[in-house]
Amino acid sequence: MSLSKFFVLSVLHRKPMHGYEVVQAVEKSTSGCCSPSEGTVYPMLNEFEAGGYLSATSEVVQGRSRKVYALTDKGREAFKVAVDAWLEATDCIVASKSAAERR
Repeated sequence: MSLSKFFVLSVLHRKPMHGYEVVQAVEKSTSGCCSPSEGTVYPMLNEFEAGGYLSATSEVVQGRSRKVYALTDKGREAFKVAVDAWLEATDCIVASKSAAERR
């Protein structure tokens, strides 16, 4: 799973959000290191929804309709698997760095 997809699932793991809110939350949660555009996030949200990882409901705010995305059980499980994989990868990187520093 790409880091961008991981960050999108991460912010949606906290609470349901509309697309633009996802963009803002990813940027804020990564301190600006990952600043996905709406043009990147919306196709990702559509892909996750089509795959059953997200559900979407429509809400009307100030006369405008927007989709609010929420993780499904499948999405929560995928996020858990991704967290475990990233933690394992991080452990390997730290171990490699430590070994290189001892040389």
